[in-house]
Amino acid sequence: MITLNTKIRLLLFSLIPVLPVLIFLNSLGNTFVYDDYLTVANNHFIREWRYLFAFFNQKYFAISNELTYRPVVTFSYFVDYAIWQLKPWGYHLTNLIINTLNIYLVYLAARCLFKNRITAFISCLIFSVHPIFAEAVNAISYREDLLSATFMLVAFILFVKHDQNPSGRSFIIRYPLSLLAYLLAMLSKETAIVFPFLILSYDFIFKGDPISNRQHFARHLLTNYAGYIVIGGFYLFLRFFLIHNPGEWVAYPGNSIFVNFIMMTKVLGYYIKLLFIPVPLNADYVTPLTFSPADAAFIVSVLLLIITAILLVKKCRLSGIWIFSTIWFFTTLLPVLNIIPINNIMAERYLYIPGIGFTMLIGSILTHRISEYKTYKLLRIGTIALVSLLFTWQTVNRNRIWLNEFTFSTETLHRSPGSFRIYNDLGYFYHQNGMTDAAIQAFKDSIRIRFDQPKAHCNLGAAYALKGNNDTAIAELKIAIRLRNEYPEAHNNLGILYKRMGKLDEAVNEYMSALKINPYYADAHNNLGSAFIDQGKLNDALSEVEKAVKIRRNFALAHYNMAVVYFKKGQINEAYNKLLESYQLDPTNADVHISLGVVYLDHFHDKEKALHHIKEALRFNPKHKQSEEMKNIIKNLSP
Repeated sequence: MITLNTKIRLLLFSLIPVLPVLIFLNSLGNTFVYDDYLTVANNHFIREWRYLFAFFNQKYFAISNELTYRPVVTFSYFVDYAIWQLKPWGYHLTNLIINTLNIYLVYLAARCLFKNRITAFISCLIFSVHPIFAEAVNAISYREDLLSATFMLVAFILFVKHDQNPSGRSFIIRYPLSLLAYLLAMLSKETAIVFPFLILSYDFIFKGDPISNRQHFARHLLTNYAGYIVIGGFYLFLRFFLIHNPGEWVAYPGNSIFVNFIMMTKVLGYYIKLLFIPVPLNADYVTPLTFSPADAAFIVSVLLLIITAILLVKKCRLSGIWIFSTIWFFTTLLPVLNIIPINNIMAERYLYIPGIGFTMLIGSILTHRISEYKTYKLLRIGTIALVSLLFTWQTVNRNRIWLNEFTFSTETLHRSPGSFRIYNDLGYFYHQNGMTDAAIQAFKDSIRIRFDQPKAHCNLGAAYALKGNNDTAIAELKIAIRLRNEYPEAHNNLGILYKRMGKLDEAVNEYMSALKINPYYADAHNNLGSAFIDQGKLNDALSEVEKAVKIRRNFALAHYNMAVVYFKKGQINEAYNKLLESYQLDPTNADVHISLGVVYLDHFHDKEKALHHIKEALRFNPKHKQSEEMKNIIKNLSP
């Protein structure tokens, strides 16, 4: 017979998978935003399984659009595209599922440590509702934090289970699986490299000092830690020697370690504040350079850290769990404290894995037996309920920021008007929606805040090109190239402008420069082929557009250019077949419809089909340069 106590436990346990789904349900209506376009929406490589082989060589960075080596995350995008194509809700659903799994794993990890269901439940409850974790769940391109947390938690739970029962069967099954999970955690995000320090801390705190007995320590090192050290060493060799992206290196803020120390002290203090008081939250924190330790924010952060340290030293003596939870937080936070310089020195997603330690600490504190008085119990229950409700409300509201590019950018700029990255992102949104003047202004605002960012100059050049301001566009693109030595997109855009101006030799040089940097740049191959067509170099043109199609099989424009080459060579049937392929891939291309109309009229003598395609060409592009000629053809062909 099920007792009341058992029913309560079952009810609480059922909330573990249900609560995060309810909290993040409104995120399923969100679209792609920010870096999602680069890694998912505009990433053609994730659409073809054949590119999985590139995970094991330098091609990975061109294929994944990642700065660092995270093949597990990229693989998840391949799977997502195979299932959802480019439906954003599917990708958000995947994030929601991973986050829900992580909450369940937090419960299991806390249960292994606490040996108490209620304490474990409170820990995962806080992890479920805390708004600081909303960014990692809502941003598809930040999935690395979710996946790395998944595998780290699995590795930790398996290690603890093996450590608590080191039988032969456990060594054969749990230990290798823990090692595999550790490797997958690092291949999701490199910050998981610190995992061996967590398990070493676990042994020190919960099993006594293994070093006190040297013989025991040597055996323990061999059986428990050697595998993780080997796996960590293998990953470092893979990451920094076999598959290394030299473009990922960045400098310290102000090119100074001292300035970096001051800034990261402020960041650490603010992180702690956000965990206890998660307002205001922001998708892009702008941390101004601080050169003096007399800075008020630095002093406040130092005082906050000192107070936190004193409280931890005094209170953690009461519980080894508190000590370990604190170690988890600071150990997993170390890799994102800019000790090795990273692009963004502060982000909410960086707290996703450290937050596991924080929530376990708070869960333990809130259920610690300070007093048996009923009043204290009710007070703690009321506190947990109130905080959970407030956090849930804030998280649900936070999800709406990622609704679309416009809400994301405007809300972030409202909180960080000095965010040059978000101005650039907003400009891209305007550019994609045909609001060229607004895009130009947004790119200018981005450059005004920070001039030395090549991406904004490249985007501004593309926007000016749409307005027909060719000289200004060229000037901006040249600035982008000067700021970044290897910038294939800027070279490609410059080539497009030169071709438009009839400077074919200059255009060819720019396309070749782009391809020298990135040989897998399908657009540059296609554009180079188009330039060769205009130069009359048909064999060279065919070779380039074939390369473009080989890289991106469903590249409609490359199929069209291939048809143009065949047409110029007099191979009408081959040209016709390629036009049909291009039409099937992109039925809205006016040039394809015009070409089909010409083929049907002049070679197949099918007036009905010719008339249909020429009408379609005018419908899709009424301002086409051949519009008058098409109207005359329609007039002559119409009954």
